[in-house]
Amino acid sequence: MKKKIGFSIALIFATITFSFAQNKDFTGHWTGKLMDQYNITYDFVATGDVLTGKDTHYDGTVDNISNGKIMGDSISYDVPISGNLTHITGKLKGDVLTIYFTAQSYDLSADLKKTDAAKK
Repeated sequence: MKKKIGFSIALIFATITFSFAQNKDFTGHWTGKLMDQYNITYDFVATGDVLTGKDTHYDGTVDNISNGKIMGDSISYDVPISGNLTHITGKLKGDVLTIYFTAQSYDLSADLKKTDAAKK
């Protein structure tokens, strides 16, 4: 009986640990360059599988992201770009978040890194 209880506790602990390891922490200040030219910044807040936050465009304008979702190491959300609501997807590999989107018929991507907000 003690072995069954011990095994059950170990299994529960392993499951919880695995679940937390799978949930990547997207919360934070992310910066990068679009087309090696335009600075872009995101301030993400991850709550469970919901992603919210702000997008600071290269021209300094700020918009809220909407419809944000987290799926393991991937995210998706919508943000206005040039007057159009644009769907963006992203994939976290190591410490780099690569985002993908289409704007004005161009397929674009940018690599973002989590940084200290004070270093803008």
